[in-house]
Amino acid sequence: MIRVANLNKTFYNGWLNKRSFRAVQNISFDIAQGETLGLIGESGCGKSTLSRLILKLIPADPGGTIVFNGVDISDYSMKQMRPLRKEMQILFQHPDSALNPRQTILNSLLEPITLHQLMNREEGTAKVLDLLELVGLSRDLLYRFPHQVSGGQVQRVVIARALTLEPKLLVLDEPTSMLDVSVQAQVVELLQNIQKQFQMAYLFISHDLDLVRHTCSRMAVMHQGSIVELGNSESIMEQPEHPYTQQLTKAFMAYTSAK
Repeated sequence: MIRVANLNKTFYNGWLNKRSFRAVQNISFDIAQGETLGLIGESGCGKSTLSRLILKLIPADPGGTIVFNGVDISDYSMKQMRPLRKEMQILFQHPDSALNPRQTILNSLLEPITLHQLMNREEGTAKVLDLLELVGLSRDLLYRFPHQVSGGQVQRVVIARALTLEPKLLVLDEPTSMLDVSVQAQVVELLQNIQKQFQMAYLFISHDLDLVRHTCSRMAVMHQGSIVELGNSESIMEQPEHPYTQQLTKAFMAYTSAK
């Protein structure tokens, strides 16, 4: 579904364009239809920057390639990307900030449908009701505002909002980090069921090794802007090769033993 090769991103400091730092360095990976690739790494290693690069929310440095569903979009402008936006969606780390606090849940869910002119309001409302049922929410929430629902409900609303456009690729930027443990499990199970139903490709970004191990068939370990290890999740957990991955797994094992 998506293939990335030699992707780089350098941020510059000030109007003199002095190089500040390279946030992403020579990144290459692919995700097949219906597959979940876990992207693991500590805060500040470049995970979120990478997610925005592959969705072309920010421009990459020249030279790298991004092929989405067989189409090379590396040099696509924002205007050229517009028709593809409905096929590439993202769930941000803070779901409450993804919703307009002045809009009801209904209007927030209808907004993508309206922007892409997919159907009229009546048809869109019917689709929204179906999606609410899919994510396990009651229609009673439709006329509430984001601050009037719980964190777990907001996350489900954001998932439903992404599904209104029936995407082929969904980037999950730490989708459970703001939720308590019981709600985390419910959201992960929901995402897995949705993936099975729609055969979407997931990029699952997290710093939780245990979560990635149990939800992702493959894992990419990111450190200081580079992917240092990529492969089967269980194999990486059991026999890590890179020193950084070894440190991660050792710390994880020590933490789980202490619990």
